[in-house]
Amino acid sequence: MDSIGPTAGRFCVLHDSDTDMGTLMLRRRWSPALERDVFEMTLDGKLMMSSAVNISEQALAERALVSLPEKPLRVLIGGLGFGFTALAALADSRVQDLTVMERLAPVIQWHRSGLLPWSDALTSDPRLQIVEGDFFAAMAPGAKPGARYDAILIDIDDSPALLWHNRHSVFYEARGLEALHCQLQPAGVLALWCATHPGQTFMRAVHAVFATASLVEVPFENPCVRQSVTDYIVLATARESPGPAYTRRGPKLRFS
Repeated sequence: MDSIGPTAGRFCVLHDSDTDMGTLMLRRRWSPALERDVFEMTLDGKLMMSSAVNISEQALAERALVSLPEKPLRVLIGGLGFGFTALAALADSRVQDLTVMERLAPVIQWHRSGLLPWSDALTSDPRLQIVEGDFFAAMAPGAKPGARYDAILIDIDDSPALLWHNRHSVFYEARGLEALHCQLQPAGVLALWCATHPGQTFMRAVHAVFATASLVEVPFENPCVRQSVTDYIVLATARESPGPAYTRRGPKLRFS
């Protein structure tokens, strides 16, 4: 790997590749504001994520896991990205089985090849399994649940109204949330990261499916732009009785 720091050059493209979603790039640049290197992921030139600040990505795992009982936990994360949510989950000793599902193969390879300085700490943990696959397809209505998860954490879209691909939209509707509920243990936790407010329509849908639902604000200062920013985490608790919670009858869903 190239040397890190301002002497290595102020900007460096570490990897780029064409995917079915567009050109994916991993780049490194020196940040005068932070006085350290910042890693950025872009898709077709649009910034997807940055290592400059990862407070809300860590909070996604911490807020989800804090309410769970003192027992070995099985956790699923939708979206690997830079791995900050996964690292935060692995910092909890109760997490004994962590699966991370990532659709973009190059992102997985960045970690396995050590392009990111913190990847070794992630990929060397024996509790972690990284799976290449489409999270939304795996959680789609009609998908057969396997061993259920104590927590499902999702960091893929910017919000239910700001999707990276329109095929994700069904997940944010009642039938998608109900299918996801079937993948959780009774009283298991769903946590969804959002860059913007998820909207009252979506929050009502979550309330209708889950036993409890709340919205947590995560404010922080972005030193690169010197602005206060707020991300959001949707937290929902599954019902005590295990699913499936509904049967399909025509175009509507009937609770049984």
